[in-house]
Amino acid sequence: MKKKTITLVGGSGFLAKYCISELLKSGHRLRILCRNPHLAGKIRMMGSPDQLDIVKGDISSKSQLKQCIDGSDIVINFVGILFESGTQTFEKCHSIGPKNIAQICTEYQVKQFIHFSSIGADKNSDSKYQVSKGLGEENIREILPSATILRPSIVFGPGDGFFTVQSKLVKSLPIVPLFSNNKYQCVYVADIATALIKIIEANDTQGKTFEFGGPDIFTLKEIYQLILKSLNIKRLILPVPLSFANFAALVMKPLPNPLITFDQVKLLKKDNVITSEEHTLESLGIQPKSARDIVPTYL
Repeated sequence: MKKKTITLVGGSGFLAKYCISELLKSGHRLRILCRNPHLAGKIRMMGSPDQLDIVKGDISSKSQLKQCIDGSDIVINFVGILFESGTQTFEKCHSIGPKNIAQICTEYQVKQFIHFSSIGADKNSDSKYQVSKGLGEENIREILPSATILRPSIVFGPGDGFFTVQSKLVKSLPIVPLFSNNKYQCVYVADIATALIKIIEANDTQGKTFEFGGPDIFTLKEIYQLILKSLNIKRLILPVPLSFANFAALVMKPLPNPLITFDQVKLLKKDNVITSEEHTLESLGIQPKSARDIVPTYL
């Protein structure tokens, strides 16, 4: 396959790092735009200067996006936040930013735009997070119908922000509160990185929306049970009313990195599983790995 120049917007996060590794192995030249390049030292060490370039930029700045996207064959958007902080709002990061990228990709005739969204993205949701994700997808489709949209469920792997964080919480508590028992189809980060390479190499993925989930559907209680088993510790898992989660969100609201927010409490009311079997990891020839097999290896 011909090696391509690929711009990654928001390339310093957990998922992006795994994808960067696979893209570099495939020989592509990468431009990575992130808000804080000084925090991306580990990424800079992943490739040689002639294959990997990291630049400072923001998804809300069209001029900065243009400088980075100009001359690119492919653009991949990884930008995503779990809670709002200061100027980093859901609307800016998930709705307006992707719209800016789609417009610039059209202007510069970029061959392929791949956008990472999330399962449950819906402009009619009662969650601001999912509303912004849904509007982002809609903005992209209106401007660039050929864009490829990827919707992963909860992503896991060494260094993740879900199992790793929850395990630390579980170890510190004598009782594990179960605010809800909704379902998740946790997906292995390496499987997503492999899928990204296949999507880039394929000729028939443009304009499609893929949903990525693992082979197992877990309730939240089963996730906690997996964590406890992996840690080889025992804790009582105690169901508590969802109103307690709102109280916890209120207590944590002043913190710079709250473990739970009011908006995330709303997400606990919904399952996070794939809704269609048409465009999935399996449709790309990937047999997804189970959290039951992978999580115990790194917790």
